[in-house]
Amino acid sequence: MASLAQPLKTQIQDGDLVRARRRQIFQAACRVLARKSFHEATVKEIAVEAGIAAGSIYVYLQSKDDILFLLAESMVAELSVILPAIHQRNADDPCHELLDVMRALIDLIDRYREAFRVLHHEVRYLIRRPQYRQALGRILDRYVAAVSDVLERGRAMNVIYFEDSRSVVHLILSLCSGWAMGAGYLKDTGKGTYLREIESILRGRFFHAAPLEHASRRQGRQQRGRLRMMALE
Repeated sequence: MASLAQPLKTQIQDGDLVRARRRQIFQAACRVLARKSFHEATVKEIAVEAGIAAGSIYVYLQSKDDILFLLAESMVAELSVILPAIHQRNADDPCHELLDVMRALIDLIDRYREAFRVLHHEVRYLIRRPQYRQALGRILDRYVAAVSDVLERGRAMNVIYFEDSRSVVHLILSLCSGWAMGAGYLKDTGKGTYLREIESILRGRFFHAAPLEHASRRQGRQQRGRLRMMALE
């Protein structure tokens, strides 16, 4: 796992060990946060989940808030690892690259859905803390760049059109994060369906779907309704 920023201090010199332990803590925190809120969870509980002695966890973290930073760092690091391959296979097609990046984002969010929801809520407060502001800002810049870089390439090639890049980046990231934010409302919706609806919006089919396709679906519903009525007669 790549490291994007490192305000988390430790006296241990073995970098591989530190990364392995923080990975354990990250995964344990995700499992705990799938069961309870961040404020209900305790550092001791996360340490036990990670298989680390409760006191030893403070060798790798200084406070409970460090767990939030670790969530952000770990998730964005995972995304950064796969972005080069996405760009390589879509270098000449920014439109398709953007869709692939969004799929990767939603896959990442889906893997850590509850933890992402916690982070999405808490990060606005964490970034106000002086000890996190600069390092967390760099991580968020990487997260934003995953979308903004593709948008700018698409605009330069005259295949993606927008007026204000910040607005568009925010909207696209909001569509992706909606998979976590709407977990309760979307409980009967599959991830594939959610992705297809996003793609429909981006490709302009939301208002302009093929009339024949809609007519065919409507006729199918009407036919099924007639068959049900005949069965009742």
